Amino acid sequence: MSGASTIGERIKAVRLRTGLGQDAFAKALGYSKRALVSWELGGAEPPVALMAKLRRDYDVDPEWVILGEDTVPRSYYGPVDWDRLDRLRADVDAVCRDVGLELPDERSQALARVIYDGGADAGAANRKQLRGTLLALSLGD
Repeated sequence: MSGASTIGERIKAVRLRTGLGQDAFAKALGYSKRALVSWELGGAEPPVALMAKLRRDYDVDPEWVILGEDTVPRSYYGPVDWDRLDRLRADVDAVCRDVGLELPDERSQALARVIYDGGADAGAANRKQLRGTLLALSLGD
């Protein structure tokens, strides 16, 4: 992308990074799809309260959302190894399919983030532990 990006483009970059569609992302943030689309297209400025939700729920630096120039989400808490997080997310999704557990996208992403924050990496030992945990959850209904 050439030139500076807009706040809306940076919000869209966060949404795309989560893998959620506009409906799901807006719902996860507590806003309507219409509001999200308006922010992404630059038709309206997002409320300040949105910055706290992006920081808390998606580890996005609010300063980057407001003042950033690129569309690569910057972490609030520290650098994010996006490849590692993506591998963990793929593991969560694969194990969920394996045990017959359907998690909404935002829950799958949140679980991958918890595993990521715990220092785990995608690997056989972690998949085995994850499989046991998700299997127990799937049997709970």
